[in-house]
Amino acid sequence: MSSSISHRQAHTGKPKILVVDDEPDNLDLFYRTFYRDFQVLRADSGQAALASLAQNPDTAAIISDQRMPYMSGTELLLKVAQHYPNTIRIMLTGYTDVADLVEAINTGKVFKYITKPWDEQELRSIVQQAIETHLVLTTRTQEFDRILEQETLLNESTKTIREAATSDEMLQVITNILGEAFEADYCVLRPLHNASGQRQHFWTYQAELAAIVDGQILTETAIDIDTLQVMTAPDLPKNNAYRILAPYSSLLIPLTSKHEPLAILALHHCQATKTWQPEELKTLRNVVDQAAIALDQTWTYERVQALAQREVLINTITHAIHSSLDPKHI
Repeated sequence: MSSSISHRQAHTGKPKILVVDDEPDNLDLFYRTFYRDFQVLRADSGQAALASLAQNPDTAAIISDQRMPYMSGTELLLKVAQHYPNTIRIMLTGYTDVADLVEAINTGKVFKYITKPWDEQELRSIVQQAIETHLVLTTRTQEFDRILEQETLLNESTKTIREAATSDEMLQVITNILGEAFEADYCVLRPLHNASGQRQHFWTYQAELAAIVDGQILTETAIDIDTLQVMTAPDLPKNNAYRILAPYSSLLIPLTSKHEPLAILALHHCQATKTWQPEELKTLRNVVDQAAIALDQTWTYERVQALAQREVLINTITHAIHSSLDPKHI
């Protein structure tokens, strides 16, 4: 029998299930049973099923007949397990092959099996269990991906920040990293006056597609705060800088080390309101904490270096004075 795949073209938002059987009547029966609750995809062979999954990798469950030409159900579900591990696999069998079924279940290749002829209520129950299991697996995978992404951002950010040669370079690196990582249109970092004797009083990042805004306007949006604040349009400060920038949402957070405030960071989203997720705020706090420690250490080192250079200069002058009694030479 030639391969054929039938897809519903309209996007429904329903979970997708893929039914694989070389008997058209069985495919039609499955479709009539489930089309109200699920987006039903159909394939008449293992090859056609793999082609369907390639186009629909978010398929929640696959129900495959065991006895098919060219590729058995067990062989198909093994490939599905390797390439689409979150797709829940159900075996449909019309004969009893206990060894194959037990091995498939024990190795995790098959979630459940159904024998022909099947009971409709049992079939519905098994498919519903498969959909719920797929949802749990997908949620856990997404959570793991988020955690991995956050850890990667934290590690890479900390490494990049600590590789900066000077505090000026470090401040710009911090601004760029956080602006890019959290997809801000603008990011500004304003060191506080008592933190260090910096010549430049702010560092900025602007997204590639963001309108060019004067740096002084941006620095005036980094107002003094004691704790992290997330603000949306109605609650934004009423000063002139915010009226000019007109962000949909802004986040302000202080950089603090040893209970001493070092700088204020502001992230602005001007294209749309940014909804901050708890895990994003946690990651931001972690990166900012590491940045504050590194910045404090760099500023301390630079101050020590400046004092050492001043001491060398004083010693040089003192030595020159003591080396001669000639007023002109002195």
